[in-house]
Amino acid sequence: MSNARSAFTAALLALAVACGSDSSSTDPGTKPPPAASVASVDLSPQTAEVIIGHTSKLNAIPRDAAGNALAGRTVSWASSNASIAAVDNNGLVTGAAAGNATITASSEGKSATAAITVKADAPVVAVAKVSIGTAPDTVEAWEPAIMVATTRDAKDSLLTGRLIRWSTSNPAVALIDSVTGVLTGIDRGTITVTATSEGKVGTRSQVVVIKYRSISAGTMHACDLASGGIAWCWGLNGAEGRIGSDQLSSSSMSSTPVKVPGNLRFTQLATFGRHTCALTGEGKAYCWGYNGWGALGGNTNVGQSFTPVAVAGNLTFRSITAGSDHACAVTMDFVAYCWGNNDWRQLGTGNNATASSPVPVTGGANFVSIAAGASFTCGVGQLNGVAYCWGANSIGQTGDGQKINYGNAFVSTPQQVVGGLGFKSLSLGNQYACGVTTAGQGYCWGSNGTKLGAGPTNDSSSPVAVLGGYTFRSISAGALHACGVTTTNAVYCWGRNGNGELGVAPPNGGSASDTPLRAGGTFTASEVSAAGTGTGSSGHTCAISVDRLTAYCFGRNDVGQLGNGATTSASVANATPVIIVGQKPL
Repeated sequence: MSNARSAFTAALLALAVACGSDSSSTDPGTKPPPAASVASVDLSPQTAEVIIGHTSKLNAIPRDAAGNALAGRTVSWASSNASIAAVDNNGLVTGAAAGNATITASSEGKSATAAITVKADAPVVAVAKVSIGTAPDTVEAWEPAIMVATTRDAKDSLLTGRLIRWSTSNPAVALIDSVTGVLTGIDRGTITVTATSEGKVGTRSQVVVIKYRSISAGTMHACDLASGGIAWCWGLNGAEGRIGSDQLSSSSMSSTPVKVPGNLRFTQLATFGRHTCALTGEGKAYCWGYNGWGALGGNTNVGQSFTPVAVAGNLTFRSITAGSDHACAVTMDFVAYCWGNNDWRQLGTGNNATASSPVPVTGGANFVSIAAGASFTCGVGQLNGVAYCWGANSIGQTGDGQKINYGNAFVSTPQQVVGGLGFKSLSLGNQYACGVTTAGQGYCWGSNGTKLGAGPTNDSSSPVAVLGGYTFRSISAGALHACGVTTTNAVYCWGRNGNGELGVAPPNGGSASDTPLRAGGTFTASEVSAAGTGTGSSGHTCAISVDRLTAYCFGRNDVGQLGNGATTSASVANATPVIIVGQKPL
């Protein structure tokens, strides 16, 4: 029995040895090794600058003796002067007042510090100088110009982001947006523009000018477009209101420009007989004056209107023209429309029906521009500048090259002008037409009587060259005379000259010239218009200077059609160009 018990004990001991048991592991008095202690605190950054009211983050890492980061350790924070720099439990420092403070991060008896400097906001450098930049010395009225100002400190260093306010010395001459500095001239004159910033001012003298965009002479009156698209007219107003005056009578006139009422802004205008038509910047057509046969195009029965009447049909046009008692225009897609009198088939519709609103010209040709005259019409085709004409053809004015029969002949739809010339512009007068080719050559056809400028030739149903070999920018055909502007800005005129409308005092070898004469001696112009006719006399010419700052007229002036504030007898010649009242620089 004792032997068996001894064997069992030996077996248990052997099993314990085999299992690797250690009697010491079962000792209830044994403890785990202690955790590593914090040997240092790593604090970053060690220096920092903080603006009052702003914050800066500090980071603290407890480490052991070997430099290993210790996780899960508590870090406490403190400021040497919380009234200067306060710190929260996450190490976020807030600047409270200017000065210096030390931030301490502690963990298990170890600590580190960071030096904090608290500063006020960067001092604002005062504006010492304001200057207005390099805008053009001269600006055109109604053409907005952006004024630019710079600010600098006492050391002449550029300052940015400073508030600037704008003003002008005379709002009657120019207005300026006080915030954006966008200057808009409204009348000619000189103003002082002022830019103000932080009590400092900069000034600049600015000249505002008015330019003349186009001019057109009608029957005993004329109109032009000034800056901003404002239309002005002068001369005979008549009972039709052709110059836009509400003083309606057969003798009503003005020898100074009258602003056309309605506050419309135009980009083109055309006047020939007793009415005027114009286009707005949006391409909408308006007409005013005589409304016989519906020449104003407004589809109304009124006999006249001194205020512009909207042309009916809601069409949008690229160019417009006025004839003696009809008008035409070309749409943006090159389709021609006409309205008014059609006795001579001048509307180009293939019939003689009068139209008080626009009707399309038939024949299939597309046009880039169109010109109306006394009972006939011509247009420059979109293809190669080929010219087409229609309407009255009693003296070959449609340019068909046929024998002139001097009868009641007409052409009811557009037909091509003979000769194969390519034109860039056309102008129609009283039974004749003139044009400028793409090469700048002048050609005329139809009734001569010195109006063709081709010498002592007969009437011609084919284009004949204007003599002199001049290269023209444009030609204007009036009732009984024509004028052209060359590429050197010289003005040449030919035809009737009873009132000095050629710019040459009669007699000039006779009361007319069948070849071009230099108008006004050394007079130059950017544009010229010879007076057309519907009724009455039209012996005057108007022009715009090369710089477009001044408008002139010369010739007959019995009803103030020269616009110079005076009148003369119907028989007096005024061959010297005179300035239209108010239409010159100050």
